[in-house]
Amino acid sequence: MTDKLDEYSDILLRLVSETVACSPREWSKGALTIDSDGTRIDYKLKNDDYSSKAQISEKLRDLIDEFYVRMSRRGEIWTQAVVSFRRENGEVKFDTAFTYPKAVTKPDLLAKKQWWKFGRA
Repeated sequence: MTDKLDEYSDILLRLVSETVACSPREWSKGALTIDSDGTRIDYKLKNDDYSSKAQISEKLRDLIDEFYVRMSRRGEIWTQAVVSFRRENGEVKFDTAFTYPKAVTKPDLLAKKQWWKFGRA
């Protein structure tokens, strides 16, 4: 079975590359958090171990938008995506995590005692 992110690997690799490029050199790791409410996209690039701030480029903003739009067009609609990276021995490794909206469920009408069923407990 193929990983569902395989079809997004090209955009994801460009996103990670630009995320690392926007991070201060002293960061050995960091996390790009993208939040979406379905209308608006917010993002932040942080490393809690350092006070230095990342400089988010216009290219990274465009890649974030492209990543969200491409996934949502294929039905992968998430409320948060976290792309974490770490530098190890001259290589960049990354992980992704997604939070999806909670499914809205209707109350189970059959489990409720129905008022017209006289004599039933």
